[in-house]
Amino acid sequence: MTIKIAKARSFDRGAPRLMIPGAIGASPGKPIFMQIPCLGERPIHFTYEGFPKGLTGSGEGFLKGSVTAEGSYPVKIIAENSQGKAEKQVEIRIKPGGVCQTPLMGWTSWNAFKSKVTQEDIERQAQALVASGLSSFGYQYVNLDSTWQGEYGGPHDAVMPNEKFPDMKKMCDYIHSLGLKCGIYSTPMEKAWGAPAGHENDRIYPGCTKGERDNRYGTAYPVGLEHYEKNNVAQWCDWGFDYLKYDWGHICDTDNAELMRQALEESPRDFAYCITVGAVLSSVDYWSKHCQSWRFNPDSWERWDTLKQICFTPDDWAQYCQPGHFFDLDMLESGVLCKNHAGDPVYGRCVLTENEQLVGYTMRALFPSPIQLSCDLTKLNEFEINMFCNEEVIEVNQDILCSGAICVDEKKSFGRDYQLVKHTRVYERELSDGTLCIGFFNIGETEEQLTYQLNQPVDARDLWAKEDLGTFEQEISFVMEPHSVRLLKIKNK
Repeated sequence: MTIKIAKARSFDRGAPRLMIPGAIGASPGKPIFMQIPCLGERPIHFTYEGFPKGLTGSGEGFLKGSVTAEGSYPVKIIAENSQGKAEKQVEIRIKPGGVCQTPLMGWTSWNAFKSKVTQEDIERQAQALVASGLSSFGYQYVNLDSTWQGEYGGPHDAVMPNEKFPDMKKMCDYIHSLGLKCGIYSTPMEKAWGAPAGHENDRIYPGCTKGERDNRYGTAYPVGLEHYEKNNVAQWCDWGFDYLKYDWGHICDTDNAELMRQALEESPRDFAYCITVGAVLSSVDYWSKHCQSWRFNPDSWERWDTLKQICFTPDDWAQYCQPGHFFDLDMLESGVLCKNHAGDPVYGRCVLTENEQLVGYTMRALFPSPIQLSCDLTKLNEFEINMFCNEEVIEVNQDILCSGAICVDEKKSFGRDYQLVKHTRVYERELSDGTLCIGFFNIGETEEQLTYQLNQPVDARDLWAKEDLGTFEQEISFVMEPHSVRLLKIKNK
C-alpha cells in the first residue's frame, strides 16, 4: 500500500504562493540573479519593499544586481495575480561565501544520463524544469556532472569541453535565460571519474592538476603537483557557471579543497561549492565553514540498502547543519534513470517502490540536505510530480532555521553475525515558526508500531497527505508497514 500523498498543486493555477526561501544570500559585490519561485495563475506581478542598494527586482520576478556592503537586509516581496495576493519577508544576507542560505534544490545529470550526457540533454532538462513547474516550486539549479571534459587549452589554459558540448557559454546563457542557475563538475585528480568500468583508458577526463604525482594524497586516485584551479575557475566564470561539484579520492583532504575554495572566492562569480570526498567528521570545522555542502557517503542508486546507508547513518552530522552549510545525502533515487554507461544507454524507471522513494525524499527534506533530482524530467509520472512538488514538504527543507533532524527514538537488534539491524527511527526537527516536524520511518522488514511521546497536547498535520489529523494528548502513534514513512508538523495547543 502506497503512503497517502496529496495531488500536486498546479503551479500555474490559483492565487500566488511564494516559494522563495525566507533567506537568500550572496557574496559582497558578486552578481545576484534569480527568478523568484512562485506558484499561481500567470501572469504574476511582483513588487518589492526595502531593497538594499545595488539590488533590483522586475515586475516579472527577476532579482538582479550586486550588493557591496555586508549585512542582512529585510525585503518584502509582494506577488499579485487575478486570483489574489501573497506577501513574504525575505532576508538578503550578504557575506563572503553567502550563497545557498537554505539547501540547494535542482537537478543533476549523473543518474539521469551517466557518461552519455550531452549539451542537448542539459538544455532539454533545463527547459523541462520550467515547463513542468518544478522551478516554480524552488528547483533552481541545473548541474552537469562528469564526462563533459576534453583537453586543456583555450584562453586560460583550462580544461575545454569535448565534442558532446560544442558551446558551453551558449548552454549557460540558455539556462540563465530561463531564470535558472547552472553547475559544473571537476576534480583535483589528474583524471576524473566517469569512464565505464573496463573503459577507463578509452577516454581521459582531465581534472585540475597535472604533472608528477603528489604522493601525499595516495596512489589510487593520483593528484598532480601542477595546479590549475585558477585557470579552470576563470574559464567557468567566462562560461557563466554558478555551482561546482568537486569530486575526488575517498580520503580526508582539506588541502585541495582549500586551493579550489580560494580560487572560487577570488573569482568574480558566486559558486555554490559542493565537496564530494572523504569529508570525515574530524574535519567538520572546515566543511561546515567553507563548503555549501559536503559528502561522506556512497553514491545514490536504486537499491534499498544503499538508500538506507545514505539516509540513516549520518546522524552525527545533523548538529552541524546551518544556513549556507549542509551535509549532502546525494542525488535523489527516482524517475527514469540511465541504467548503464557503456555502449548503448539503457533507460528505465527507478525500481525502488514508491514508498521507498518517499523515504528517501523525506529524509533529505527533514535532515535537511540539498535536494537534487537526477532523472529524465521529460518523462515524469504522476507519482513523481506529486512527490517532487509538495510545497509543504519543500518548505520544511527550506526552513531558514536550518536545524538538523535529531533521532529521538530507535528500535534495533542484532542479526546474523551480530550485525546491527535498524528497524524503526523517529526524528524531530525544530522549525523557525516554533513548530516541530516529526518523521516516522519504518525501515525494517516487518510491520511496526512507532510512537512519539508528547509533553502537552498538540495539533498535527500530515505533510505528505496535506491533511490535519486533529489533536493528540499524550503521544502520536502509528502502525506502519515495512519501508514506509509518515511526516508530521505539530504545534502546541
